[in-house]
Order: sequence, then structure tokens, then C-alpha cells
Amino acid sequence: MLRILSVALLASAFAGPAFAADKWQGADDLPTNPLPCDGGAGTVVSKPYDGGATTNAPDLAGKPITLVDVPKLIGIGYFAATTKGEAEAATELGNVSVKTDGPTEANIDKQITFIDNYITQGVNGILFAANDPVAIAPVLKKALAAGIHVVGYDANSTPDAREWFVNQAEFNGIAKAMIDSMAKEIGEDGSFAIVTSTFTTPNQARWINEMQAYQEACHPNMKWLETVEAQEDNTLSFNQASTLLNKYGADLKGLFGMTSVATPASADAVTQANLCGK
Repeated sequence: MLRILSVALLASAFAGPAFAADKWQGADDLPTNPLPCDGGAGTVVSKPYDGGATTNAPDLAGKPITLVDVPKLIGIGYFAATTKGEAEAATELGNVSVKTDGPTEANIDKQITFIDNYITQGVNGILFAANDPVAIAPVLKKALAAGIHVVGYDANSTPDAREWFVNQAEFNGIAKAMIDSMAKEIGEDGSFAIVTSTFTTPNQARWINEMQAYQEACHPNMKWLETVEAQEDNTLSFNQASTLLNKYGADLKGLFGMTSVATPASADAVTQANLCGK
């Protein structure tokens, strides 16, 4: 899983701000912990175990172990990178075989179906990156009850539905880096918008909430205009970014792409609109 953590850093994710009154669209309702404005790193506190447990899981020490990774979707660079890291880790361990399988679109119902099918097949462990933290929980609990180990990465489930969650970076660290970078680019009173995947995607919802808290504390004059969903789809991401550019015109100074798909697609929309540098 350390291999997953390292390769996850290969894919950048961005997020964006809001007005002080309400939660931004796409933000979750969990507490926030914004880092200091002055560049300090803040305090990292070890957390108590919050995961679930398997029922009558077999002792696999020294035995062949079969794992499956069911990410949000397959066919994009981010999850191609995690798949590569998992394969390398399995080779290093020697007794592990792992494959990646999942839907070709970020659809929680299809993701659940894939996981359910692998429970029936009887794998030893399931890795996942959730499209929806609540909707995915029942099928993951079914896996735990069947003695199958469950580990999440990138995008969490409700904690009791998995044993561990491997996070690629602290949520408030992502928030600080993204907001500070945008403020440097567009100024303290600049306006911007967000192209995200869906409003239920747990990691991006967490980033947006933390970014709102940090922006309100450290860059209070920045203005959030809108958040739009693009479903981890390249064409839709491009079209959504283009719509934002046309809708807000000169008032829009920056775009955050929340996914490894939305970021290059939004950049392409800016380029084709001849707005680079503007």
C-alpha cells in the first residue's frame, strides 16, 4: 500500500473557493482544520484506528494472496499510475497477485456491481477508491463479513466499511497549496470557478471544504463563482470549462480542475479560447 501512496502523488488534484456564508457546492459537512496562513506546517496528530474488521478472515501468512483493485473508473492516467504501483508492489512481495478492474465511467452503481462480483468470486482482498462514500459502504461491509480484507485509497468510504484508508496527502495541505497558488496567480481579489467530478466524490468534497476554510481565513477577498460537475469525462470537462469561460467572461480569472481529467481539459479550454495568461 505504500507503493499506492507514492504513485498517487504522480497525479495532481486541484480545488477551489467560495463565499463565507455557505458551503461551496461539492463540499462535505465534516469539520475543517485549515493550516496557518504564514506558511507554517501545522501539527500532524496521529489518529486512532477508525476502521472496521473482517469476520473470520483466514490466516494468509506465507500463502498466495489474490487482490483486486476497483477504482472509481478505469482508462484514465491517475488510476493507470496506481495500477502500475500495485503491480510493482505485488512483484516485490512475491506471494501477491493483483489486478485492476472497474467501470469505464465514474458511476457508483457500476462500481458496486464490480465489487459484489469479486466478493462472489472469493478474492482475499479488495482495494477501492470510492465514487460515493455512503453508497459504497454496504457492499464493502459485505466483503468484510465474508472475511475479505478491504483497504481504500484516494477516495474514502465511511470508516466502518473498510479497514484502512491510504491517503495521498493531508486534505488541509492540498487546500493550502491550491489556494495559495491561485492567489499568487490571480491576486487576492481574483474570482475563480471549479470543475470537479461529482458532488458526492469523497476526496474532492473534502478538498473543497478544506479549501473554503483556508481561503476564508487567509485570502478572504478571493471570490468563488461556481462549481460544476464533469463526471471524470474529458469531453464534458472541456465543455464545462468552456461554459464557465463564456458565462463569466473577464470576471473569471482562474479555474481549478479537481481531477486528473478536469485539469488538462480545463487548460485545453483556456488555450482554445485564446485566454492563456488572462
